[in-house]
Amino acid sequence: MKSAIAIAGLLLACANAAAMAQDVPAHLRIGTSLTQMPWGFYDETQKPTGVDVALCGAIAQHLGAEAEFISLDFKGLIPALQADRFDMVCAAMYITPEREQAIAMVPYIQASQSIVTKKSATFEGVEGLCGHSVSVLQGSGSLKVLQEASAACEAGGKPAVAIQAFDSQPVAIRALENDSVEAFIATDSLISFYMAKNDSLKKIATGINPTLLGIGFQTGNTALAAKVADALAAMRADGSYDAILKTWGIESAALPR
Repeated sequence: MKSAIAIAGLLLACANAAAMAQDVPAHLRIGTSLTQMPWGFYDETQKPTGVDVALCGAIAQHLGAEAEFISLDFKGLIPALQADRFDMVCAAMYITPEREQAIAMVPYIQASQSIVTKKSATFEGVEGLCGHSVSVLQGSGSLKVLQEASAACEAGGKPAVAIQAFDSQPVAIRALENDSVEAFIATDSLISFYMAKNDSLKKIATGINPTLLGIGFQTGNTALAAKVADALAAMRADGSYDAILKTWGIESAALPR
């Protein structure tokens, strides 16, 4: 009797493994944008690294898959996912109603946004951006924040925000460093990463629009999305999720318990 139970258990385990294999490709193509420190970038040996690479690489490992990170400009990630160039997208992407109409999303991090300027700047807060120039990543959630702030300025009879959107975060932050713009907006984690390397900057607003970031999937690929959600839950339970965030100094970005 005991041997029969053991055999049944073994068969069930094999069935579960087979089901996972069907849902998860052995070679997992992960779309990202390797121009977003600390989320994703190339190290000095030109190897992908960063929060997203560590987290989604660990998810792939948990699922028994080999991860391949494919880098594109941020604004091109969703169209490429829809065109089946990736199995999923892991790129510090805000979950928004518009995106959820286009792709399926699994929350994996929470983040808010900050605005940074040179220390010599005399304006403060989101409301202080009226009439000033601000750089931002094209297609990002931060761009929507700026557009809403600019509309509020105009509604109040003040000058609009001069928005300059760029295809990569390094170019956008460089615009501030080179005085091409007066401010830069991005996730608080990214801003803090840059400020640790440049003591000429200051935050003038933080905690803006707290939002969940999500891993993206084709709308029809609910099986893979479910497997990734399960892997995340397991990583949170065993402590590996928190350990990765701690490595990158963004423990505060962990999903709420």
